[in-house]
Amino acid sequence: MPTSAHLSRWSTEMLPERTRFSTFREEFARLNLALDVIDHSGGRPLIDVTYLPLGPVGVCSIVTTPVEFNRHKHHLKDSRDQFGLNIVEAGPVQFANAGQEHVYDAGSACFVDRGRLLRVFGPRGASVKFVTVQAAALRSLVAQPEDLSGRPVRPGPALRLLHLYLRSLASFKEPPSSKLASAVGAHLLDLVAATLGPTAEAADIVAERGVKAAKLQAILAEVARRSSDPNFDLNHVAGALGMSRRYVQKLLEGGGTSFTEHLAGCRLERAFAMLTDPHHLHLAIIDIAFAVGFGDVSHFNRSFRRRFGETPSGVRASTIRE
Repeated sequence: MPTSAHLSRWSTEMLPERTRFSTFREEFARLNLALDVIDHSGGRPLIDVTYLPLGPVGVCSIVTTPVEFNRHKHHLKDSRDQFGLNIVEAGPVQFANAGQEHVYDAGSACFVDRGRLLRVFGPRGASVKFVTVQAAALRSLVAQPEDLSGRPVRPGPALRLLHLYLRSLASFKEPPSSKLASAVGAHLLDLVAATLGPTAEAADIVAERGVKAAKLQAILAEVARRSSDPNFDLNHVAGALGMSRRYVQKLLEGGGTSFTEHLAGCRLERAFAMLTDPHHLHLAIIDIAFAVGFGDVSHFNRSFRRRFGETPSGVRASTIRE
């Protein structure tokens, strides 16, 4: 795998159809993943892999037709000293590692030792997101993680936060800066430790660093997702994420804003985007105001002008002229 902060993608679709699978197997899977691949699709394989390295942590997503990955003894000399926490998004997927063998359905997770024999089989195709963690980094936060290898990961708030955080990384359109990559990598390391169970000495560090950041990210994502609902409020966020109203406010205030301010900002940014999009020129300004979640057009106009220094009609007129 690449070690620099470079978002990479490999896919069988990038290869000539006649040699698609054999080339993928020989030039990518064996060299980069230290794995053998067996096609179970009936001759129409599709494998899509994305990978983002973040210091001692890596984030990978694999979507496949029915396929089997195997790490044999001869691969182990090239294997890195890493662990992997895998979250199944579409399955079922069978993992065999460290003398354990289990089948995982969508939403469940498995922890593996990547330096030991491994078999992963998705008989109906699969989608899996996983985090790779350097063994030394994880051992600084979790006692003897190798004892957990090959076993199902206990579901709970930490695993859910990790999954939400991984989904938020899909918003990266280009590789993050080295500073951001380092911060995201530290957050993911903490979330993996929180999911597995940190040592007593590491528990406070994990909670205050990665877990706290993931909770804030989950709040921001929930607001962005539901901001166009005019009835959406603080109670909805707190209820959806299992947090108290006060804790949601506290996390947002730590970033310099209140819930009300952030919600209004999301709505106004979306309104600006619609007003400057030629595909929405047929919509009246009042329709846009309601579409983004405002219930009063006068309040919308005042708020819009305060934020952008121009009225909605002025912004639209500029778009039309351009």
